[in-house]
Order: sequence, then C-alpha cells, then structure tokens
Amino acid sequence: MYPYELFWGIDLYDIFMVIGIISAIIVYDKYIEKRNIPAKVRDFYLIIGVVSIVVGIYSAELFQSLFNYIKTGVFVWQGLTFYGGIIGGVATFIICLFAFGKIFFKEKEHLTNFRHVYEVAPCCITIAHAFGRIGCLMAGCCYGAKTDGFPGIYMPQNGGYFIPIQLYESLFLFALFIVLSYLYKKNNSYTFIVYLISYGAWRFVIEFFRADERGAFIPGLTPAQAISLLAIAVGIGMAIYKAVKDSGNKSAEKNS
Repeated sequence: MYPYELFWGIDLYDIFMVIGIISAIIVYDKYIEKRNIPAKVRDFYLIIGVVSIVVGIYSAELFQSLFNYIKTGVFVWQGLTFYGGIIGGVATFIICLFAFGKIFFKEKEHLTNFRHVYEVAPCCITIAHAFGRIGCLMAGCCYGAKTDGFPGIYMPQNGGYFIPIQLYESLFLFALFIVLSYLYKKNNSYTFIVYLISYGAWRFVIEFFRADERGAFIPGLTPAQAISLLAIAVGIGMAIYKAVKDSGNKSAEKNS
C-alpha cells in the first residue's frame, strides 16, 4: 500500500518489523516475570532469544532465496519467508541453549526452567508475526489474488487491486495471540501445540488465495503448505504424547 522510503532508506515494512520484534521482547519480559524464574535465567533466555531473532531474519532470506532458485533457477538474495525464519531461529535458540547454557549454569537452572520459555514462546512469535504481516501489507508482498475492486486493495507496486491476505493473516494472528496469552496465564502447557496446529491449518488454507508464487518442491503444494502440514503433524503428535503422558501420571497418582 505504501512501499515508499520514509527516511534514511527506511520504509513502513522495516518499521513494522521492528515494532514486531520489540513487541515480542516486551511480551516475553512481562509474561515471564510472573513465573518464579531466577533473573539470571530470564536474562539468558532473552539474550539468546534476540540472537535467534537476528539469525532468523537471515535464515528467512536464505529460505526465500532458495525457493526463488527452485522457481527460476537463479539464486539471488531477495525476500523473506516466515517459516524459514522460524526454522533458523529455533535451531539457533536450541544450539545456544545447550552450548552456552552449559557454560553459565552449572546447576542446569536454564533447563529446569525451560518449560516456562517453551510456553511463552508462541505468544512472542505470534505478536511479532502479526505486526510483521502489516509490514507485508505496506510493502505489497505476500499479496492475494487479483480483483477488480472491493474487497481488494490497490497496490501501486503491483499495478492493481489484490485481496489483502496480509491483513487477514494479521487479524488472525492477533486473535491467536489473545488465545495463547489466555492459555499461558492459566498455566496451560498446550500453548505451543495450539500454535502449531492453529497456524499450520490457517497458513495451509490461506495459501490457496495467495498470488505471489514462491515456487514449490512438492508438486501441488507451495513451500509454506508443505511446512504447514509438517507443523500440524508435529502438533498433533505432541498433543497425543502429552495426553498419554498426563493420563499415565494421573493413573500413577491414583495407584499410589
């Protein structure tokens, strides 16, 4: 909608990305402080979280460049893809958690408190992604199918009216953030499972209405749809495992 430079080479896409990252940090700080976690552990997770975000941005660009290569046969560093950022960011977080955690925490406090970070992470990811999608709307990327007018939005860089998929996804993500925040505040340990299944299902469906083709490595599916199916499968697997484990724990308590 407004893909133009505002000042110093910065546009609205950049601004909303920064707003999203700052929002994620604020949510982490405010939510996690209500749990009884040592300050050193909270700060450690925050630091490796920020490092993971930085690496995740480069990973998002790498994945998108690979998708472009699959489509065109030419490798150029261009664009960002959310799932690529998540994969790179999560991998970096896990590596830092074990590599540096072993150095700074002799009593393994970082591992005993990992559950709290695991549960709050979906809230942080979702709020950052919600603002990021507004940035996509402003930049004119990730757009939907072309229309002749309403309900499309005129995107000057694309030369026509397009369904604002970015706006719909942003609204969905804000709603999901509210749901996940409620679950987290109720000490519900299913936040990550709900996130994986909910966003995976949403993204799989919304891809049918996307018009900015990103290539494909599985015939009939976009890269995002393939990863969405994997996310849903992992979420369902985690839900089954947790349900069986919780049932076993309850049985053991009754027998004791």
